[in-house]
Amino acid sequence: MIKQVGVVGAGTMGFGIAFQFAINGVKTVLCDMSDDTLSVAKDKFVIYLKIFRDQGYSITLSDKEVLSCISFTTSLNDVADSDFIIESVSENLPLKQKIFEELDAICKPETILASNTSSLRLSEITKNVEKHKDRVMLTHFFNPAHIVPLVELLRTKETNEEVFAEVKAFLEENNKTTIEVKKEVSGLVANRIQTAMAREALSLIEDGVVSENDLDTAIFNGPGFRFSSSGLLKIMDFGGLDIWDITIRELQSKIESTDRSYSAIARRIESGALGVKTGKGFYNYPGKGFDDYVMERDTDLIQHLLSRNPKLREKGAMKI
Repeated sequence: MIKQVGVVGAGTMGFGIAFQFAINGVKTVLCDMSDDTLSVAKDKFVIYLKIFRDQGYSITLSDKEVLSCISFTTSLNDVADSDFIIESVSENLPLKQKIFEELDAICKPETILASNTSSLRLSEITKNVEKHKDRVMLTHFFNPAHIVPLVELLRTKETNEEVFAEVKAFLEENNKTTIEVKKEVSGLVANRIQTAMAREALSLIEDGVVSENDLDTAIFNGPGFRFSSSGLLKIMDFGGLDIWDITIRELQSKIESTDRSYSAIARRIESGALGVKTGKGFYNYPGKGFDDYVMERDTDLIQHLLSRNPKLREKGAMKI
C-alpha cells in the first residue's frame, strides 16, 4: 500500500506532482540537488494553495496540514523509505540512469520506481536496475502536473501486474486520469498526437494557407472546442465513420508527412523570441513576468478542470 511518495526533481513537473499528492494528504518527500530550486518549490506551494482555494477547488485539509505532508531535501537517501518514487529530473539519460541505479541500491525492496519521462525510453533509463526490476514503470504527467488530469502509464516486460494495478489505483484515488500505453514508443500517446497536430499546423502557416492568428482561431473554436467535451473517436462516431473514412482517404496523402524545419519557429528562435519566457513568441507577452503569465494560464486551467470535474469543486463555491 502506497503511504509515502518520493519525487526526485523539484522543477516545474516535480513540484506539480508533489503538490498533487500533498493536497490529498499523502506524505511526500521532494528531493532536488539545488537548494534554490527547493526554495522556489516551497514558495510555490503557498502560492498555489491560495490559487486553488480562490478558484473553488476543494482541499479538505488546512494549509498547515497540507504543508505538513510535504518535506524538502537535497539528499536522495531521504526518499529511500518511500513506497512509490517518481523521478522527474531533466531529460538527460545518463542522469536518469544514475538516479535509478542509486535508488535501486538504497530503497527498500517494496519500493516502486517510476520515471516521468516521455522523450526517453524507459528500458534505457532503467537498464541497470536489478533489485527492483519487477517494480519499475513509467508515469508520465502533463504540465502543469497538478492541474492536467492525464497520466500515461507504461510497464516494462518485467513489471509486476500487481505493481501496475496499485500505481494506477493510487493515481486515480488522487484525482488523476490514467491510460495504459501498451508499447514503448517515442513520445508515448498524447505527445505524438500533439506533435502531429503541430506539424500540420505549422505546415499550413508555412505554405501560406492561413495566417498564424487564424490558425489558432480555427483550432480553438473548431477541434479544440469539441475536444473540450469529447475524445476524437467519439467525435468520429458522431460524424459517421463512413464520412470519416472518405475524409481520411482524401486527405491522408495530402497532409504533411515530411521531415522538415519551419521558418515560423526558426526565425523566432534566431531573434530570441522563444515564447512567454522571453516576452515574445508567436504572440507578445508584455508588462508581466513569466510566472505571472503561468499563474494566469493555470487559473484558467483550474476553472476548466472544475467545470469538467464538479466533484473537485468546493461546496458553495462560485459556479462558472
